[in-house]
Amino acid sequence: MARGMPAPPPGGDWRRRMAVRGGRVSHTLAAHGWLVALLLGAACGIGIGVAMGIAEAGSYPAAEVIGRSIGGTIAGVLFCSIPAVLFLGLPSQALARAYLRSASPAEQEAMRRAAENAPVSLPDGLVAGSRWARAYSGCVGSVTAFHGVVRTVPDGPAKDWLHDIGRNLDAELAEALRTARMGESLESAGQGSEVARTVGARLEVARTAFHDTAELAASIALDLRVDSGFDDVRSQLDQLAAQAPHLRRQS
Repeated sequence: MARGMPAPPPGGDWRRRMAVRGGRVSHTLAAHGWLVALLLGAACGIGIGVAMGIAEAGSYPAAEVIGRSIGGTIAGVLFCSIPAVLFLGLPSQALARAYLRSASPAEQEAMRRAAENAPVSLPDGLVAGSRWARAYSGCVGSVTAFHGVVRTVPDGPAKDWLHDIGRNLDAELAEALRTARMGESLESAGQGSEVARTVGARLEVARTAFHDTAELAASIALDLRVDSGFDDVRSQLDQLAAQAPHLRRQS
């Protein structure tokens, strides 16, 4: 079991994540955080101008009081709005978007359960810290993420399809381990450097394919959770199956 090796949480576009994460406040801040801060700063500046007018009433002629109030309002709006946008609006907007892209409690639980059932990231035959071990560990992480994502998908034909792809990924992961062990063995023996380079290139291509497959699966899962039907994501599922690693075909 790969305990202590959490799968990466789903990311994706924060706008699409609004459908499954956060509420009205976080959605508003993510979309218009700078504008909210600008309006708050403007309101504060207007308040300053009105307060100046009230405080100076009777001390100056009415026309001058109005002019001083307008000037104070303009200065107050500028003085309050710019810092509010820079130091409140933009940071809160960035934080809200990061929150939306983070995993929800349900997604975290799905990833935890997937990680508990994942293979160990450093099996026998690989040396800790070697390029072969790092490459295989990356493959394990992506496959674990894929299985975690599938756990969040509602039951139906699309989930069954994803399960089939997951079984294929498990078989490809086993082949990735065989390939990594081969490369480790060749490199430790100090011979077959050209073969080792070829094996290493195959493993790196597979690692990228595993990663891309997990990323696309997360996108498809999000579509399925916002009421997209199987037919709506069929082409994406076809693409997912096509871009999965194909190490076994190269053996």
